[in-house]
Amino acid sequence: MADPVMTVVRVQAPVEVDPYVLEAELTRAICTCRMTAEVTVLPNWRRRTKDGLRRHGFVAVLSGPRAKSASELTSVAEKALRKALRRKFGMAATAKMRLVRSTDEVGIFWCGVRGTPRRSW
Repeated sequence: MADPVMTVVRVQAPVEVDPYVLEAELTRAICTCRMTAEVTVLPNWRRRTKDGLRRHGFVAVLSGPRAKSASELTSVAEKALRKALRRKFGMAATAKMRLVRSTDEVGIFWCGVRGTPRRSW
């Protein structure tokens, strides 16, 4: 297994979709493209947008079977996420993924994913 990569996933989905259903769908979509994922919901600060969609945030720790670059992992995962979300929730649903780059972001998101203040792997 390659080293894990931490990413932030922004999803736009219909208002009636539960964020934990989205979390399960994201995990399932990433795992179908030969990667493993650990996805965690971030608190939602916005209720809805004008077009009846809600924005959700997630933190994902991705790892692949072979040593690929972080940008390759995120691009493959993002493509799989968009395809799965559009198939399940309609063409308006979408996902964007970006790498967590700064050490401050890693420290903040690490507690959300692992629940501990320091790395344990």
